[in-house]
Amino acid sequence: MAFEFTLETVLRVRKIAEDREERLLTQILQQIAQCRQSLTDLALRRTELCLGRERVLAAGTSAAELLLLNGQIRTVEALEESGRQHWAGLEKLRAQQMIVYETAHANRSLLATMREQARDRFEAEQAREEQKQMDDRFSAARHGLPGKVGNDCRSLPGASS
Repeated sequence: MAFEFTLETVLRVRKIAEDREERLLTQILQQIAQCRQSLTDLALRRTELCLGRERVLAAGTSAAELLLLNGQIRTVEALEESGRQHWAGLEKLRAQQMIVYETAHANRSLLATMREQARDRFEAEQAREEQKQMDDRFSAARHGLPGKVGNDCRSLPGASS
């Protein structure tokens, strides 16, 4: 008789749900990494623009060039602020998704543990049954009961009937 776990279908469904939640969490983490990289790139661009503005001021170039650089700096600063807000939203989403994933993982783990315990009980019962059958055969052979083990002494040559 083979081992059957009655909740195997539920366990598979929970594994699928856990995998889905893990993929969503991974996607959110990737978006956070991209957002952080964008913020790093924007900060570098802002630094470059500020240095360019300092060079323009030192060189005594036109006000139009200075206005252009200031406009670009304000644009980059606005993009940075937007990026920080987006990052904060992603962090909230990550925290929520982490809870969902941990719940799905716990639900699947609980059933997996139940299955392993049931398998252990099944295997122990199988071992007890096998041992009982072996003990019964040994006992039957020892007491000379025919037909149990094929240890019928009457079938041996020279045995008296």
